Amino acid sequence: MDKTTDEYRSRHYPIQEDMRAQRVEWVLQRSGNWLLYVIVVIALLGGFSDGWLSETSKANAQGTLTVEYQRFLRSESDEPFTLRIKGEPDKPVTVRLAGDFMDKFVIQTLRPQPLVTHSSTHEISLTFPATKTGEHAVWLMTQPQTAGLFTSQIALEGADAVTLKQWVYP
Repeated sequence: MDKTTDEYRSRHYPIQEDMRAQRVEWVLQRSGNWLLYVIVVIALLGGFSDGWLSETSKANAQGTLTVEYQRFLRSESDEPFTLRIKGEPDKPVTVRLAGDFMDKFVIQTLRPQPLVTHSSTHEISLTFPATKTGEHAVWLMTQPQTAGLFTSQIALEGADAVTLKQWVYP
């Protein structure tokens, strides 16, 4: 009998061993190690917050509104949104924020400040001044208040809404 086969046999002296159970434990240990490596790689790529897997942008059908945002957020941490607007030259632009955006986020910072703000039960409308080119950039710093899957809508007046789906970790 060679040395390797003897290594994997169950023994009763000096202690009782069950090598079948030991081999199962080794497989589980290796599987657990690989699972931890995968979790670390996903975290480094942004699967749990800022990063390549999380950063995205979405535009409406007309191409007049593009929203840059994170897919994965952390509850009660600051999260940025950038709205890129292509409106008509020399006309003010109105943006509507609705859905979970108004119910489950707190707006910490809004730049530039709108000329007019109007809020209702589950939405807020922000009107920004006219520009010569009609292009605007709006920066929002928000803070999600709870964990879960959020669905929000951001729309320009007279255009299709951009629907955002975001997962907020506790």
